[in-house]
Amino acid sequence: MEVVQRGQLFMISMSRKGRALGMITFAAPSQICFRSLQVVLEVLPATLRELVQSGKDIEAAYWELVIKDIQDACKLFESIYDETNGGDGYVSVEVSPRLADDTQGTVEAAKWLHKVVNRPNVYIKIPATAPCVPSIKEVISQGISVNVTLIFSLARYEEVIDAYLDGLEASGLSDLSRVTSVASFFVSRVDTLIDKMLEKIGTPEALDLRGKAAVAQAALAYQLYQKKFSGPRWDALVKKGAKKQRLLWASTSVKNPAYPDTLYVAPLIGPDTVSTMPDQALQAFVDHGAVSRTIDLNVSEAEGIYSALEKLGIDWNYVGTQLELEGVDSFKKSFDSLLDTLQEKANSLKLVSL
Repeated sequence: MEVVQRGQLFMISMSRKGRALGMITFAAPSQICFRSLQVVLEVLPATLRELVQSGKDIEAAYWELVIKDIQDACKLFESIYDETNGGDGYVSVEVSPRLADDTQGTVEAAKWLHKVVNRPNVYIKIPATAPCVPSIKEVISQGISVNVTLIFSLARYEEVIDAYLDGLEASGLSDLSRVTSVASFFVSRVDTLIDKMLEKIGTPEALDLRGKAAVAQAALAYQLYQKKFSGPRWDALVKKGAKKQRLLWASTSVKNPAYPDTLYVAPLIGPDTVSTMPDQALQAFVDHGAVSRTIDLNVSEAEGIYSALEKLGIDWNYVGTQLELEGVDSFKKSFDSLLDTLQEKANSLKLVSL
């Protein structure tokens, strides 16, 4: 994986055996993006000046910059998309995080992005908030491929799967082969929160469960995936060319230095999964990881850990809700900060904000 700056946009590139297979872009930039944001601002003054002087406000100018780079990135991965029959080669672009509580606004934003990017291998990224779950169904029904992000619980994950299936069924398309999706299930942040709760409980049993919740829940998510994408309902969709909504493991960096550096990668390897890794996690796995199917090796153990945490008073619904709120808030703050920075740059160029 590598961080790439093309034009004004930062991207994360995933690779297999040295070959990049897809890209995730940031509407709300990560810390990596912010560390290099000054570099971007040094190369875009002329473009920014032109956009704002043409009558666009800062947010409209931002999207103009993003769309061009997304189109270029899609072109780079188009051959992989074609070679894998739509299996790989996708580029994700996220709707504004300001729309996380706006069902219809998210639908309209997704449709607009899909239309203006106009590439078959673009994923429109939509958060898995309660208001946006119906948005996912509607967008999928319009034949638009979706990367569902910010999934933190099994309950919400099942809602996301159902939204995908409902959307496929409602599409009316005779060929569903080009409508695809990934479900981005966040991992390490679960341990970060639950570990604090376990330390507050403080019993030996609670302390012994630190660092085990996230992988256990992820393993059970894969069991849910296998259950939902089988049986008569799924078989009927397969006859129309439907493809499974693949599980994508997000937030795989280790936050606690006491834990193994491949903790959120090595145990989550399995068919139809995608693992996004920051550079440190990737290099660690390349150095001493082993590629083998691990995701369902210890399902009974995962079930035991999940139940043991419940018995200790850990409310999984609370955990999912809290992490979702934190995630959405972080995305919004990052997005607003980026727009503020662009506005400051415009002001320094003596441009007028509209």
